[in-house]
Amino acid sequence: MSSGLLLAILIAVFVGGIAQRVAGIGFGLLLAPFFIVALGPYPGVVVTNVCGMLAAGLVIRHVWQRIDWKMYVSLAVPAALGVLLGTYAASVLPVGPLEIGVGIFMLAALTSSLVLNRTEMVLRGGSPKAAAGLLAGISNSMAGAGVPAVSAYAVLAKWPQASFMATMQPFLATLSIVTLAAHAVVDPGEWPQLAWWLWVLLGVLTVAGLRTGSRLAPHVPESTARRVVVVLAYLGAVSALVKGIIDLQ
Repeated sequence: MSSGLLLAILIAVFVGGIAQRVAGIGFGLLLAPFFIVALGPYPGVVVTNVCGMLAAGLVIRHVWQRIDWKMYVSLAVPAALGVLLGTYAASVLPVGPLEIGVGIFMLAALTSSLVLNRTEMVLRGGSPKAAAGLLAGISNSMAGAGVPAVSAYAVLAKWPQASFMATMQPFLATLSIVTLAAHAVVDPGEWPQLAWWLWVLLGVLTVAGLRTGSRLAPHVPESTARRVVVVLAYLGAVSALVKGIIDLQ
């Protein structure tokens, strides 16, 4: 790993922590492209999920009272199934085309959600939630980017930002845990070979970013936080697409 790439990763960890605390998402989305390039597809997804699990877990205690646990269950159960399906598919089918397909689908879903958001349409019922959770699980297991699908659903369902931000923390933590377990069982690979001091540095910068985000969060309007969510979701969809292209080579 070059010193320039390492510096970019450390900056992304800090900025990702800020985004996670302010918008509810962003940590894994910002880190996945850097880790995948630096470590390779399998180790990159593993490290992304380890760091993402830590970030989401640390934020939960700050947003506990605003978590919509019913919504969490509606998303987490199909997401767990999606992780299993995505991990198995990646172990028996060409990974590149699958990830490219996921990336294109997520970009289309996000764009459609923004267009439809200008209308009076509001998604209701359990089926859209299940579909969003399922796709989140599939994309997270293959590309470390599970948020775009849920973000698209949040836009169309007019999900209030405060509740979305809070509920994403246990959802993302659960998604990371299930993804790591599924990879270990269904598609075992080499554990990322990182020096101990780098693991410590990643943890320290994660905490520093979250604390900085905590100071900024009260001053960020809900509309601005929602825009950040959409931008980060697009970043996640693009990262899945790029990862697929890299895996084709």
